Amino acid sequence: MNAPRYLCSELIFIEIGQSRAVANLEEIWTGGAVIECEEPGTISPLQKGVRLRLRAGGHSYWGEAVAVEPHEFGCRVELEFSPMTPWKREDYTPMHLLDPAALGAADPNPSD
Repeated sequence: MNAPRYLCSELIFIEIGQSRAVANLEEIWTGGAVIECEEPGTISPLQKGVRLRLRAGGHSYWGEAVAVEPHEFGCRVELEFSPMTPWKREDYTPMHLLDPAALGAADPNPSD
């Protein structure tokens, strides 16, 4: 069974070696996260397979970039966390956290 994914929006730090940049945390789940970086050139090399550290809420999550999607404003990066540093909601709850499952299924044909 897949772990539930949560939507969120919070500025966090990502680090690759000695390079550090601010990114926006967009999604998080036990085994990973999705972040948006405005300027991929500020932290190099940000590409698939790169190991990095995500720092947020006083916690560090080590992981690997499993997908990097460049776009005109920067890039979207999906991270897979190390099994040694899984995310736990009890330890760190990002701002604006939203569980899409809590919204329920929308009825495409609501009765009048």
